[in-house]
Amino acid sequence: MLNTLRSIVQEVGAASNLQAALDIIVQRVREAISTEVCSVYLYDAEKAIYTLMATEGLNKKAVGVARLSQSEGLVGQVGLREEPINLKTASSHPKYRYIKETGEEKFHAFLGVPIIHHRMILGVLVVQQKEQRRFDEHEEAFLVTMSAQLAGVIAHAEATGSLHVTVNTQKT
Repeated sequence: MLNTLRSIVQEVGAASNLQAALDIIVQRVREAISTEVCSVYLYDAEKAIYTLMATEGLNKKAVGVARLSQSEGLVGQVGLREEPINLKTASSHPKYRYIKETGEEKFHAFLGVPIIHHRMILGVLVVQQKEQRRFDEHEEAFLVTMSAQLAGVIAHAEATGSLHVTVNTQKT
């Protein structure tokens, strides 16, 4: 996993912009963990919403459209708690929120980790799988490490003004 992490970090470092970096991360993390879905939700503090900004495994048309309020759904809970949530069956959690546009209804296992930089939540990195199971401690550790790397990329994009979260005004 260390070699995989190093390789992903190098690819992300060579990305031309934030969106390219996010796309690399979701693709490579999905492969590394051998799961069916990897997604990144970025947090807009001014609007207090999470927006799906990259995914491998969910409906690509939901990117930039699917959103959750600060406390909504499992993504919101990961952000509020600022700690991972690892569930065998996501839909059985009381805070689960189904977003029709994503096509996520067939995925049961859920692992979400916060993307935090200087104690500020920047987003949530999520993996999902059809099989009902909890992700193991190595997968969780890998995702936590990956989110720390992603936090630096997002913070840099914010600092240089290249982070533009475009949010569709339609309610999901």
